[in-house]
Amino acid sequence: MNILENTLNSIKSVSEEEGKKAKLFWDSLAHPPGSLGALEEMTVRLAKIKGFDNLKIDKKITAVFCADNGVYAEKITSQPQITTFLLAEIMHTGKTGLGTISKWAGSGIRVYDVGMIKTSARKDVINKKIKFGTENIAQDPAMSRKDCIRMIETGIEAAFEIADEGFDIAGIGELGICNTTTTAAVLSGLCGVEPELTVGRGASTTEAMYELKIKTVKKAIEINAPKKGDSIDCISKVGGFDIAAMCGCYIGLAARGIPAVIDGYISSLAALCAVNLNPLVRDYLFASHKSEERGAKICTAELGIEPVLNMKMRLGEGSGCPLLFKMLEGAVFTMQNMGKFTETMIDGAYLVDIRKQTNP
Repeated sequence: MNILENTLNSIKSVSEEEGKKAKLFWDSLAHPPGSLGALEEMTVRLAKIKGFDNLKIDKKITAVFCADNGVYAEKITSQPQITTFLLAEIMHTGKTGLGTISKWAGSGIRVYDVGMIKTSARKDVINKKIKFGTENIAQDPAMSRKDCIRMIETGIEAAFEIADEGFDIAGIGELGICNTTTTAAVLSGLCGVEPELTVGRGASTTEAMYELKIKTVKKAIEINAPKKGDSIDCISKVGGFDIAAMCGCYIGLAARGIPAVIDGYISSLAALCAVNLNPLVRDYLFASHKSEERGAKICTAELGIEPVLNMKMRLGEGSGCPLLFKMLEGAVFTMQNMGKFTETMIDGAYLVDIRKQTNP
């Protein structure tokens, strides 16, 4: 618990002054003020985190936390549980969704086994598990509170390693059959939302499985009674080891001043759990895309962060992260290479700053 408490207490507020520098610089560039929208907003937020003079996205990585879930026994998916392991085994080959996009984006991948049912012999699948999957949340708590904190701290340690290796930004992804079920259960418990609003289709469910999935989450909430507003209690009772480790990774990255990119539903729920433990984490987060999972919309609304891309994605893995890395790179490049009004024949005095206008 000391690692978690100390890390939470070490997180600093981002610099509003550095953000102002970035905004003023954008306003000096040859374009109507604010007309590049999210591109400008993202660089201003980056400047708050990294400093205006340190805006670079050269070294980037997605951390993938892999774990299995005991709720698989409830027959709520068509996929075999070993799929988690099989995907982890090929994640570095460039053959998965995340692997292929990362290869194109020039970003790295780091895979952590935080609770798969089978252990890899590969050195690039880092074994950090304490158990071979969680308990079945439809019958028992997923894990002990002690194990939950331990896994959160595992995520913190992973973040520290990423920071120490000089990465400029990190994405947070996952692998885990049935982890949309545990995610829905944690969200329902954490925010007091009915399962009908948090349970989605996941990666592979029939209509009958979908209905059973809702019933399973309701049962898990009823049996385990997770405490509203308590991230650790909710994860330990109805969550997964992947969610715990991801939560910790967000906390660790914020503590080291590293911007973190959210992927989809599971990733956004873990981010919400981290922000619940320390609200300062929020200012270090960027949401990559609007997930097709209904619960993801609740997560981003609770976080108060608007996802940048809307591409109807629901793969997971961290696949949205390298896409946003490239968007951020593009935003920084534009900012640093666009001409100023003083370098053109354009008189900026004639332009209206529509950001200051009130809608009729």
